[in-house]
Amino acid sequence: MHKLFHPQLSKQVIIGTKSKSRRSLFESINLNFQYQTANIDEKNVPNLKNDKYDALKIAIAKANYLSKRNKGKIIVTFDTTILFNKKTVYKCSTPRCCIKLLNSFSHKTHYLYTGMVFMADNKIIKKKLSETKITFKNNHKSVISKYVKDNFNQIKSAVGCYNIESTGRMLFHNITNSYFNVLGIDIINFIGTLRKI
Repeated sequence: MHKLFHPQLSKQVIIGTKSKSRRSLFESINLNFQYQTANIDEKNVPNLKNDKYDALKIAIAKANYLSKRNKGKIIVTFDTTILFNKKTVYKCSTPRCCIKLLNSFSHKTHYLYTGMVFMADNKIIKKKLSETKITFKNNHKSVISKYVKDNFNQIKSAVGCYNIESTGRMLFHNITNSYFNVLGIDIINFIGTLRKI
């Protein structure tokens, strides 16, 4: 465990994510946690309203799921959603869906939100919602099609169908606020909160 934290903390914390981007980010700064996946249907979480708070509601639902199964542990969960044209965007399962979504983003701006929840014994310790404003280039349809064809196995698990840490960066014109938020975790707030626990 990183020297910033108490050495026993790694045994107390469970990170609720299956995201490779999040796990890679933790590993890159030498944070070694236990990982579990919350098996919930994200689209059926109660009270979703196609607004920025959907990410936080889903993260809370994940934390509740894992906290019930891990008494006495600190659970940290995340969820990333995109708000575009007043609707919450979810992951795509087909290349056709990815192509359609990425074409709709071209030359436009959307907002990406990541909800982060710290919980113990089904009680919220801390919750945080982070926002990033993303503007796409005016990408030609042929560029989008090739990108999806070459990267579908990687992007099908990413909300928005892009990986900013890889070739997906070519699609972007501008990013306002946290780059790390696009990777699925506001790492500065994460570290700050964990240090206080």
